[in-house]
Amino acid sequence: MKTVSLLFSLSAAVNILAAQNLTLATRGQPPAYTIVRPASASPSQLYAAEELQKFTEQMTGVKLPIIADDAPLPARAILLGDTRHTAAVLGGASEIKSLGEDGFRLATRSPHLVILGGPVRGTLYGVYETLERFGGCRWYASWHSQIPKLEAWTIPATDLTQRPAFAMREPFWFDMFDGDFAARNKANGNSMRLTEKHGGKIRFGGGLFVHTFNTLCPPEEFFATHPEYFSEINGRRVKDHSQLCLTNPEVLKIVTERLLARIRKDPAARLFSVSQNDWHNFCTCAACKAVDDREESHAGTLINFVNKVAEAVEKEFPNVWIETLAYQYTRKPPKTIRPRHNVVPRLCTIECDFSRPLDQSAFEQNRKFMAEIRAWSGMTDKLYLWDYTTNFRNYIGPFPNVLALQGNVKVFRDNKVVGLFEQGAYQGRHGDFAELKAWLLAKWLWNPDLPAEPLLQDFFAGYYGAAAPLVRRYFDEIHTFYDNPAAKPLRIFDDVKKTAIPDEFYARAAELWKQAETAVKASPAHSYNVRMGAVPMLYARLSRMSPLEEIQVWVTANPQSFDTPPERRALADDLLSRFREAKNIRISESNEHHEKTLSLWRSWTNPLPATVVATNRAFAEDSVLSLGRPGTFGEKIKDPQAEDQSALKLYNTHFEWCVTLPFGRVAFDPGKKYRLRMRVRVEKEPGKEGEAFWAGVYDPKNKKGYGGCDRKASAVAAGYAWYEVAEWIPERDHYFWLGPGRFDKKAGATSAIKAVYLDKIELVRVD
Repeated sequence: MKTVSLLFSLSAAVNILAAQNLTLATRGQPPAYTIVRPASASPSQLYAAEELQKFTEQMTGVKLPIIADDAPLPARAILLGDTRHTAAVLGGASEIKSLGEDGFRLATRSPHLVILGGPVRGTLYGVYETLERFGGCRWYASWHSQIPKLEAWTIPATDLTQRPAFAMREPFWFDMFDGDFAARNKANGNSMRLTEKHGGKIRFGGGLFVHTFNTLCPPEEFFATHPEYFSEINGRRVKDHSQLCLTNPEVLKIVTERLLARIRKDPAARLFSVSQNDWHNFCTCAACKAVDDREESHAGTLINFVNKVAEAVEKEFPNVWIETLAYQYTRKPPKTIRPRHNVVPRLCTIECDFSRPLDQSAFEQNRKFMAEIRAWSGMTDKLYLWDYTTNFRNYIGPFPNVLALQGNVKVFRDNKVVGLFEQGAYQGRHGDFAELKAWLLAKWLWNPDLPAEPLLQDFFAGYYGAAAPLVRRYFDEIHTFYDNPAAKPLRIFDDVKKTAIPDEFYARAAELWKQAETAVKASPAHSYNVRMGAVPMLYARLSRMSPLEEIQVWVTANPQSFDTPPERRALADDLLSRFREAKNIRISESNEHHEKTLSLWRSWTNPLPATVVATNRAFAEDSVLSLGRPGTFGEKIKDPQAEDQSALKLYNTHFEWCVTLPFGRVAFDPGKKYRLRMRVRVEKEPGKEGEAFWAGVYDPKNKKGYGGCDRKASAVAAGYAWYEVAEWIPERDHYFWLGPGRFDKKAGATSAIKAVYLDKIELVRVD
């Protein structure tokens, strides 16, 4: 892969070039230049001419005419693409093919300007580089651009060529999905809304982007009749949260046939994914284990399988690439098997520390990753990379990784990565420095060697206006907390309450952001950016104020003591106001966490419900309880036998603690003893012996349980019954738990019950 190159004329020609400065437009004067595009211009070249015309007019008030190259060469021309005049103006062949799909050359040949690029995206990118480099135009966000007002727009003597460091460039941040914004920042990834006018994009086809095993060979369709198609785990074939048995020839046939069917419907796409599901549970049958043992990696069976699929695809579609993941348990490369030339392994960094560049961290996962990327890059020229650039648990929580981004991109470039996917806060705007991170990543995916400090100064000044120095102080200080190599790693599911960043900092930060808002009151555009930029600080402060659960069960003699403190109420109200203004801020990748957090904030802004009264007895209905992995561990159902006509049904496929009630949701009297019981019924498996259910209360801080309730299936009567679980003094971090009965999975045993049903639990204060 060719990296960015800037080719300048030799110093001996400096004096000649100095005379070639070109004034393209002067305010108040007739157009001096004409934009010339090929008569057979591609959609993106037509759009390039329109964009150059539009932004020149915005800068100078002058609207340059556009003509095709079948007309005579104007006296002063801006030549877009490989026109019929280009070679003569340049004084030699244009060598357009050497620029590829995205590269371009900018050259002044007085009195003409040449913006040479191919018909895919190169010409368009050349126009944007001209506007940005020589016109001062900036596109910091889809809603915030900076187009200077100029008396005259002059291009200095120039001859430079640029080619991108990565063929596929995808800063996977919400705002970068906007097609115009992505194109103006030279991003060409699969998820951007790029159309023909933008030159299209490098695209995954057939709806096969990632985690496609279940799409190509659905367990709902095949497991009942062919369990051998799916993972064998502890001697049993598993349907739920399973992978495919990659040594089964029928699985290979099904996946290949269904993949080909999708390619035939979408043959223009370059990439199709045949990749593991987003969990572990690889197959351990004798055949799969033999391959993986020989290859010393579970990537052995995967690459072997994908190679066979790709070989079949190539016979019909020689230009299609088959992508797969080197992710979690397949991250380690196989010992001897090599990806075929039409297979694209996509290595993932999910386990790593992101506080500093991957090759500069002493964190064990980073050391492993560096060894693995070097190994993968030595066995393929089509290595793609899936990198992670946000906190997925807390998009709007502070995540000071900006100073590591460029170093990581350089690591990928230096290890011959050709396609780079930088996953960020992709479901909404205004995550932690979201706009800055997306913009920087777009710059560095094009050229990883662009110095960081000028880019940071550029963005802060343009995006935050007069507040830039204050926001920069916040930015610089928050990044210092991970400067120390001995600091704990910065990982993508960290708790926002993590103590690496102290509470005292956020107290100072609140004052900085307040001053920043004051500094830009006269500028609505900058004011909006500053108000949204403060959201992560506000979120961190509010998240560190206990409790972090909405109270839904009241069993206390003093409910007023649970009213929201004024500072917490004010912070919640402030955040909700900013959310309403922005309309599309997302808290977390988890929709459940997002909605629950918003509900919690709303509860803090409201007075105590009128229904809340002092009481020593309360019920928690199934609607208040949490069910882990709905659809896999159980489901909420209508149940005529339940007192409220609904219940939680727990499946017999597991014995996890899948139902919980965190006591952060309960208003109780501190230091007082409570009794907890549950109303449960069991649907038995006829003729089977074993445990029906088990339950208890757990203290995670002290790793201690309280009470406990389990029953054999034979000891459980038909219908609902009350069961005593625990009598203890609760704390806010305790939780009630319930799971279906235990059985020996490793020995191939199955459950003694068909299902367990939970109607409600009861809490009574007993002292």
